[in-house]
Amino acid sequence: MSKKRKLKFWKSLPWKDFIEYALVRTLMALINLFPISVSTWIARRIGEVIFWILPGRRRIALGNLNIAFGHCKSDRERRRIALESFRHLATCLMEFFRLPNSVARIKEHVRFKGAEYLERAFDKKKGVVLVMSHLGPWEYLGFLTYIKKYPTTILGRPIKNPYFYRWIQSLRKAVNLVYSDKRLGPRRLLSELRANHLVAITIDQWAGNDGLWIDFFNLPTSTISLPARLAKRTGSALVPAYCLRVGSGRYEIQILPEASIRGSKEAWVGDMTRELNRLLEKQVSLFPEQWLWTHQRWKGKRANLS
Repeated sequence: MSKKRKLKFWKSLPWKDFIEYALVRTLMALINLFPISVSTWIARRIGEVIFWILPGRRRIALGNLNIAFGHCKSDRERRRIALESFRHLATCLMEFFRLPNSVARIKEHVRFKGAEYLERAFDKKKGVVLVMSHLGPWEYLGFLTYIKKYPTTILGRPIKNPYFYRWIQSLRKAVNLVYSDKRLGPRRLLSELRANHLVAITIDQWAGNDGLWIDFFNLPTSTISLPARLAKRTGSALVPAYCLRVGSGRYEIQILPEASIRGSKEAWVGDMTRELNRLLEKQVSLFPEQWLWTHQRWKGKRANLS
């Protein structure tokens, strides 16, 4: 049986979702029996294995790195970053699945930088759009809202496996995050902002036909404009934030000043979306090993690999 037929056969099995869920949950339970330092070591080794057994994802990562850094980093350096990003992604998954255990000792392992910017944004009483990305252990940004007690709704799209979906939502509840399905539209987000609550939205994934074509690392790509549109409609502040891993089981949540620009009202949404991309680009350049390079950020704009 060919590889494609085997994959098609596996996807057609009615119980494959549960098997995948059970295997991953068992693996994570075993890994998380160990201290965080040992779990991190194991996760990084798993990331290395994934780097080698998934050539398609490896090519996407290297292609993205070529687009972003082909002019300033060598092939060897870009390959090193790609491998490290796979290690980072595996570590992120391990950390996320041990989230309930991490909450108990959260204040010992998380430090904040720029928390005053978020407090100033809330002082306006018009809500805050927390502008997120897949930089660092992004799910641990939930520690921000958990510690600071901000009512928070996170926008996302359900994953296909229902068992994983329910498990992930239960983990997010450990840090008091409320999930909102992006397919249901912005009505709930608008009501949260008008109540001076926080809405978290990721901006670094392909936005398809609904996005604006905005430069990211000097190459246009479809970019979500919802954060800017919500801010324009409600007057809410746009505050970029990142969670970065600074050691095994140790994190720094960085909050930047409220994003602002000067421009015409007609072009404001596009200009602000461009500014958010610029801010993210700067952070990714500082911490390239901690960004999700395996995502097809520039669909239809692939770099040629030798």
